[in-house]
Amino acid sequence: LIPVVVTALADREHLVVIEQPELHLHPRLQANLGDLFIEAAVGERKQTVILETHSEHLLLRIMRRIRETTTGQLPNGCTSVRADQVLVLYVEPEAGGTIAREMPLNELGELVKAWPGGFFEEGLREVF
Repeated sequence: LIPVVVTALADREHLVVIEQPELHLHPRLQANLGDLFIEAAVGERKQTVILETHSEHLLLRIMRRIRETTTGQLPNGCTSVRADQVLVLYVEPEAGGTIAREMPLNELGELVKAWPGGFFEEGLREVF
């Protein structure tokens, strides 16, 4: 985790690309990474952050912070973030290659289109 944190916070206005930063982390820490990457991207550092993740927890935290920013309920110490500052892509194999689908978020941090492939549904299926 230390290299991920250092990479996100060390420089200013650089490109940060990290594959599965959540690997081997507790779900609460995965969510906390969402705050780290928001700070790196839209805080003082202005990094361009590209994440390849399988973490529903990380993405849900970013979506939550968008909602809290919009509704004025952002907790003290958290960096505000708007939907137009976040781009979510869903990458999937397709005949003859790979396709990246944009998954737009609204001002409340909600997905505008249904998520393909059961990403969020798996957690619901386990609960119910």
